[in-house]
Amino acid sequence: MGATRETQVIARGAVELVVEAVGAGPLVVLAHGFPDCPATFRYQVPALVEAGFRVATLAMRGYAPSSAARDGRYDAAALGDDLLAVGEALSPEARFSLVGHDWGAIASYAAAARAPSRLARLITLAVPHLRVALPRFFAPAQLRRSFYMLEFQPRSADARVRANGFARIEALWRRWSPGYSPSPEELEAVRAALEPHVEGPLGYYRALLRPTREVLGLLLARTRVPAMYLHGVDDGCVDLGLARGCEAAYERGCEVVRVRGAGHFLHLERPTEVNGALVRFLGVGRDGG
Repeated sequence: MGATRETQVIARGAVELVVEAVGAGPLVVLAHGFPDCPATFRYQVPALVEAGFRVATLAMRGYAPSSAARDGRYDAAALGDDLLAVGEALSPEARFSLVGHDWGAIASYAAAARAPSRLARLITLAVPHLRVALPRFFAPAQLRRSFYMLEFQPRSADARVRANGFARIEALWRRWSPGYSPSPEELEAVRAALEPHVEGPLGYYRALLRPTREVLGLLLARTRVPAMYLHGVDDGCVDLGLARGCEAAYERGCEVVRVRGAGHFLHLERPTEVNGALVRFLGVGRDGG
């Protein structure tokens, strides 16, 4: 890629976030989901840098090399504030854009609700806006897909997830993206991100099922930032039907892209298509449009 990579640690009181930035131009922050790590965006970073953006990836709180949250907070409000803190540190005067996958999408919705004036564009993948999708999570077909969330609630789940070299994590990857075979190196990077404090990533799910009024307010608020949403048609984690009519959750419009031949990790499965959509949509917002 040729561009210089910069790594910095952003301290947010109870947590330290390790962020890597590369490129020059308007800032785009990429936020990963579960069970994943910043390397998941290895196809998106060079495409966005080449398109003239400065791109930042972070290890979300609880994922190494970022720290665990010393206050135990893994709720969506804290996650969204983390993303805003990254934007403030790297682009204090200009608006920036967010690209979030899975839990990174949930964090991005919260950030957009908290501080819409700080964002130029919002792109989310694999988890539709909860204002529309949340009631549909209780449909029988989706409940079967989401049973793992209940498995993660007891503290004993920490050891079970670690068991047999994180075999449960590999099984989730294969179920959620049935047409994709992650490489051993890919899975090892995910294991390395989870190993030091797996209670953090699992804490996201524990907080999700016990939402505060603040969290619900952020996640159910209509988004006031120009947005794009992408969903893999073969997603084995979040049914495509949950995204039906999600445009109603956005005040300034939302372009919905259904990616055929892809599951939950669509940005890895169909990088050319996903990158094209990202570059096009972010390019429109480069001049504040």
